[in-house]
Amino acid sequence: MKKTLSTLLVCVLLLGCVFSLAGCVCSLGSMTMITGKYEANLVAAEVVYDFGAFGGVTVTVDPIIGNSISFEGKYKVDKDADEITFTFEDEDAEEYSGTFQFATGEEDGVKYVEVGYVKYMKMD
Repeated sequence: MKKTLSTLLVCVLLLGCVFSLAGCVCSLGSMTMITGKYEANLVAAEVVYDFGAFGGVTVTVDPIIGNSISFEGKYKVDKDADEITFTFEDEDAEEYSGTFQFATGEEDGVKYVEVGYVKYMKMD
């Protein structure tokens, strides 16, 4: 009797774990992950977003005059709202932090991401 009851409890616990993992996988489906480097040549600087695994991002700004600077942070894409949110600890990255309109696509065979109103083309 004890052996049957403990086997039944183990099965119930395993079933709960399966449903729990299935819920995690389903919620991951609503997230969009981006990887790779994307660049835009703006008027006063070249800006590169390097999207890493697991929501990490590095923004490198290379101005025409002055030294290049980089900021490391996190990003999260809400594809239902077509928005991306960047979080940086560095106070100097204030203009890159926050929530922006977001889109992805392909133009002339090159992938791009659009953050706000700026289109960043994927680097080779």
